[in-house]
Amino acid sequence: ENTRLEMLKILQELGDAGTCIDPALNLVGGSDRDVIRLAALNVLSRFADEKVTDQLLGLYDEMKDPLRLKTRDVLLARSASALALLRRIDRGDWPPAEVSVDQLRQVALHNNAEINALVRKHWGNIRAGTPEEKLAEIRRINNDLRAGIGSAAAGGLVFEKRCASCHKLFGKGKEIGPDLTKANRGDRDFLLVSMVDPNAQIRKEYLSYIVQTVDGRVVTGLLAEESDAAVTILGAKNERTTISRDNIEEIKASPVSLMPENILKDLTPQEVRDLMQYLQSTGTPHQENK
Repeated sequence: ENTRLEMLKILQELGDAGTCIDPALNLVGGSDRDVIRLAALNVLSRFADEKVTDQLLGLYDEMKDPLRLKTRDVLLARSASALALLRRIDRGDWPPAEVSVDQLRQVALHNNAEINALVRKHWGNIRAGTPEEKLAEIRRINNDLRAGIGSAAAGGLVFEKRCASCHKLFGKGKEIGPDLTKANRGDRDFLLVSMVDPNAQIRKEYLSYIVQTVDGRVVTGLLAEESDAAVTILGAKNERTTISRDNIEEIKASPVSLMPENILKDLTPQEVRDLMQYLQSTGTPHQENK
């Protein structure tokens, strides 16, 4: 399995459509190992091909997350396959809730009139909240925080589920975003603004980039590596995508943070109190309530 994963990783960077598409599709549809199927989907993400779109849509019903999530990422990265998926949702094959708001924001980058119309029809206008809305949200959360006491232990579990995929704290988590251990965690207002309005201030080293390929794919993430031959983009799911310079139509900094908005929205007031308690704790076992 490890050998196969390494080979698929090489094909993801260097393989051509003629030799990669059929074997990768066979693995997505036939492998009994999700890790192999995910790696094969990474290979397929390189290619703009109707056969890839048709077969992935045909396999979608039998998939479970995280395969469904990765398949949506692959399809939504190109306007033609994104439109095919959204048309299937429009005709009722899958519920609109299948696609997340973060994925819809990427779809908006295609600037396609029919795609935009389908998004408005099923999800409404996908846009960042106004500054007034964000200030009102911060005031509401502050009121919730004052209404009770949080548990740092419970907050650590919330952090694991919501934040650790991108941020490190007390040595745990990923470093896609800033390491929070040395951040200004004692300032509650700073933490709230960072979570409610992540686009308010984006440090240079954490600027997200939008890469448009010659064959119509859109890739977003941090600029992890670059050379005269290729650039490597680090996505929000800690996935690296290497793109040849010859296949890049345009690369530009995004005004939008890689950190999603509304990260606190579906948490209960107690979960928010727990998370804030953990973020402002010392990370030691005795720091349960304060």
